[in-house]
Amino acid sequence: MSALDANRRAFLRRLAILGAGGAGFLVVRQQLAWPTPEVTLAQGRWSGWMPTPAAGGLIALPARIGEARLQAVIDSGAQYSAIDAGLAEQLRLPSATPLPMVAFGVSGGPSVTRAVRLDVRLDGVGVRGLRAATLDLQPLSGLTRQPFALLLGRDFLRTVVVQADLPQRRVAFFVPQSWTPPADARPVAVRLEAGGPMVPVRIEDAPPIEVMVDTGATGALALSEASARTAGLLDGRPVRLGQSVTLGGVSQDGMVRARRLEFAGHALHDLDVQIFRPAENAPVPDGLLGLGVLARFHVALDLAGGRLFLIGPEHPPRLQTPQRPTRFSAAPSP
Repeated sequence: MSALDANRRAFLRRLAILGAGGAGFLVVRQQLAWPTPEVTLAQGRWSGWMPTPAAGGLIALPARIGEARLQAVIDSGAQYSAIDAGLAEQLRLPSATPLPMVAFGVSGGPSVTRAVRLDVRLDGVGVRGLRAATLDLQPLSGLTRQPFALLLGRDFLRTVVVQADLPQRRVAFFVPQSWTPPADARPVAVRLEAGGPMVPVRIEDAPPIEVMVDTGATGALALSEASARTAGLLDGRPVRLGQSVTLGGVSQDGMVRARRLEFAGHALHDLDVQIFRPAENAPVPDGLLGLGVLARFHVALDLAGGRLFLIGPEHPPRLQTPQRPTRFSAAPSP
């Protein structure tokens, strides 16, 4: 079988420098230092609260690059930031690397891309010297109710602490050195893998597995086919089929229903779980925990400090118009 019900999540499997002569791939994180952007916050130690839209489910914020207005998505599943290639060309953004890069989707073939350098302004946040991979984001974002042109990935998130009060649909950024957890914050066990925040979840009666916290995924949980089988989800229960769109193209994927999911001491019931089949040797996590679960919580992520907190009580999810889940992330090969 295949994976991910109607999942429009662009999963950038890996970013690599195309080696001299094209003989092989050299991973970016080993061969090319990805610079840390300079971030300034409007109120000194924090940005102030910024509203996020009700539609679409993504953490999308209005942004400006020069005079160009766009939407930027906060994406903890993206190893690096990325910008729509057409917009980068239109704005004539300067190249940031001397060599092309190769981007792999979770399925399908690779695409050659490059990195550019830019300054971007959000309400309350200024980002200078951001390096971003150029990707064909426009057709992907067109499948959402929140058209966007920029993904702010973990290279940005390591410079701030982000508090996403998802039930209240607002987000704020803090200087890491001056941020302290609120009195009602509860720590969540988290481990960084290739810079990505991994947390344990338990599905029904199976042993716990680690999945990546992915604020660029609108679904509740996505598992690789192998992990879904280990969790007992491919036990003969109905599997619904649908299309997913990744950087590698369109594929037929699947979704099953999990009776129970345990995360950070909370039990959630009757959740759809997307199942994906990674391309061979793809350096992708075993699973992704998305906004379909996180939307119940006020979440604080201190990526540089390797800390994750849930603040205050859990809130039941609001009823929304059904839509296809969306996933956007980026990760390099090891």
